[in-house]
Amino acid sequence: MFFKRKPKINEQTIKELVQKLETTYMNKDIEQLQEMFHPDHREISFLNHFSLMMNFQIYNSTSEILHLEILDMNEEEATFTYTRKHMYTCINEEEENGTNPNNISSYYVQIKVEGKTIWIAKYARYSELFLDLKGRILPEEKAVVPPGAEYFDNMKRFIDVIQFEHLKPATYLLYSDSEFIGYYPEKERYSYRTSEKLTFDYFLEMEAASIKEHTKGFIEGNTLEYSDILVEEEDYSIIEIKMEGSSGLQHELILSMLAPDGFIMVRYLKTKNAPLEEKLRRQLIKQMQIAATKIDVSV
Repeated sequence: MFFKRKPKINEQTIKELVQKLETTYMNKDIEQLQEMFHPDHREISFLNHFSLMMNFQIYNSTSEILHLEILDMNEEEATFTYTRKHMYTCINEEEENGTNPNNISSYYVQIKVEGKTIWIAKYARYSELFLDLKGRILPEEKAVVPPGAEYFDNMKRFIDVIQFEHLKPATYLLYSDSEFIGYYPEKERYSYRTSEKLTFDYFLEMEAASIKEHTKGFIEGNTLEYSDILVEEEDYSIIEIKMEGSSGLQHELILSMLAPDGFIMVRYLKTKNAPLEEKLRRQLIKQMQIAATKIDVSV
């Protein structure tokens, strides 16, 4: 009689698990997909049976692993990220209409050993880039803005003012009454931890009663090494903060502003123990002031 040994997590088992997950998806095996996830974590949207069935009935897919980074690992559990490219082809060629869901998606994954099985305990997508039919990333914001976005135009007028050529759109998040777009260095589009990022947060309403109250609450509500209110007006504020993060000192400039159609926060964050260069710092502050005071913020 042979007994199955308790598995151990290492770099090789992680690579094998990711490849098995992708192969199982391409093989359209919904039951096996579910069995790879811990029984307590099978409610995630990725495993939605109806969505998978609809997708599998319409398309065949191919998968390519582009990037894998282990964030934390021991023999019992691990946290890692991986990025895969999916290309889809209509099973029925007559249904092809040029809108296939080709994409590059990055996932934050947690796995653990329980009993004699390695289970997926968390599987969360943190970025998605949309591709054309030839697998090329769509230009500019088309690469990330999903069809369901309602408030992108509300942010776009500020994005046009505060922009840097080396930062590319990398993620777009939809929430109830708010939306978020993030710009990261092009070489770090697949990274979970980036060296810098420029983000735009749009909210229908500001929770605080005034910009002054919002600014005060933000500073007091975070553990900061340094903070300074650079500008504070009735409709906007610019603050500078420094804090300790997992990779060392983080240096951030934050613009908070009220517009007739909502509340917007623009944040530029420099991480990995590298403070903002003074030239970039001055440029950002100037752009933030222009965005808040010089452009038409009417709807």
